[in-house]
Amino acid sequence: MTKPLTPAETVRSFIQCFNQNRLEDALEYLAEDVFYHNIPLEPIVGREATRAFMAEFDLGNSLRAEWEILALATDGETVLTERIDKFYRAGGPREGIPLMGSFRVQDGKITVWRDYFDLTAFQNMVVLHTPRT
Repeated sequence: MTKPLTPAETVRSFIQCFNQNRLEDALEYLAEDVFYHNIPLEPIVGREATRAFMAEFDLGNSLRAEWEILALATDGETVLTERIDKFYRAGGPREGIPLMGSFRVQDGKITVWRDYFDLTAFQNMVVLHTPRT
């Protein structure tokens, strides 16, 4: 019998999937009714809505992610991450923004995911405006 992942292990595995360009595997860590909120933007509810949001940027296809965890802390079901989230396209520059992430993990699934970051810095990333290949 496999031992269930701790909340910290769940979040680390979730982020590792993004770093390995395994978007569908990452999304499996989310509860069906996940509450996903990039704090400067409107909240998103549901795994499918989260998938659609990421598809707008072509994340997992022409846009790749590399999320570096600088620090991680847990308190019960809550996992806090300090990260540098970098994005890039093949042959292009890696651009990153610092952010804080907060996750709630219940029964092995991420039920709440909030990222706090500077929206202007995110919007100014050239990689997000580079045409898809």
